[in-house]
Amino acid sequence: MEQSGMINVVVPVCDQRESGWQIEQVVALYRQSGARVHLLNVQPPLPRHVSRFFNGGQLRDFHQENGMRALAPVMRSLDAAGVPYKAHVMVGLQAETIVRFAKEYECRRIVMEESSESWMSALGLGSISSQVRHLTRTRQLGVSLGGA
Repeated sequence: MEQSGMINVVVPVCDQRESGWQIEQVVALYRQSGARVHLLNVQPPLPRHVSRFFNGGQLRDFHQENGMRALAPVMRSLDAAGVPYKAHVMVGLQAETIVRFAKEYECRRIVMEESSESWMSALGLGSISSQVRHLTRTRQLGVSLGGA
């Protein structure tokens, strides 16, 4: 998937809050190397006792709509900066899905917020960014953390 000299970069976007730091990093990467940018929102699966009342198409539409709503502020900022991107919405566990996506799309960098205020970190389970960092330790994949 990767053309010579051009790298693939994944930018996980978890909520509708625009991330100035992520946008700055991605714009810089695009201008420096022509990086191919993949915006990714990972939607948590609905509990089985809820999802059983909907067909697959309705669930896909629900997740897609919520994911695109979360990606919208970042997409507007990248449009304004003239940075092309592809937007993706997936369903699954956030950290594992981000790392699997990065592997499938041959992304050399993951540009994400360092979030220390998640409910998981409050329980001592680690933030999504720390889980991603842990899962990518054995792969040749750069994780750029910042912001928040």
